[in-house]
Amino acid sequence: MSKAAGFLKSVFHRVFHDFRKYWWVALILIAYVLAIRLFTTASCPVYQVVGLPCAGCGMSRATRFVLTGQFARAYYLNPLSFLIVFFGFYCLFCRYISGKKIRYFVHGIIVIFILLLLFYIVRMYVYFPNRVPYVYNYNNIMENLVPGYRAFIRGWLKF
Repeated sequence: MSKAAGFLKSVFHRVFHDFRKYWWVALILIAYVLAIRLFTTASCPVYQVVGLPCAGCGMSRATRFVLTGQFARAYYLNPLSFLIVFFGFYCLFCRYISGKKIRYFVHGIIVIFILLLLFYIVRMYVYFPNRVPYVYNYNNIMENLVPGYRAFIRGWLKF
């Protein structure tokens, strides 16, 4: 067996092993995406339920834009998408290509989470409710269930 064939076999083995171990995660994600597409107008459950953007608002679209080379659009929606794509490729490379343990995985997740929260606070202060994706969803579930919800949110966020 050639060296390249052995390498590809080991990569395939690691991918197959992880899929066999975590197949249920893929199933949950597929069910989530299908449910969101069938029953709601927004892909974010937080946005759909409370009407406010979440800390990761715009991240799915921004990540897709990074991966398709539309960097300006990605930056506009969420500049942290570049960090998340880089971290994702780092994790994929460590796990599947080099076959080594992902160093600093938990540290990376914590740093990304903290940066997302800080960035969210700044963007909500600067842009809400006048810049996409930081706009209020007037057709949210809470507004339909709780009388006075919109007035409460408007008073709380001063918009």
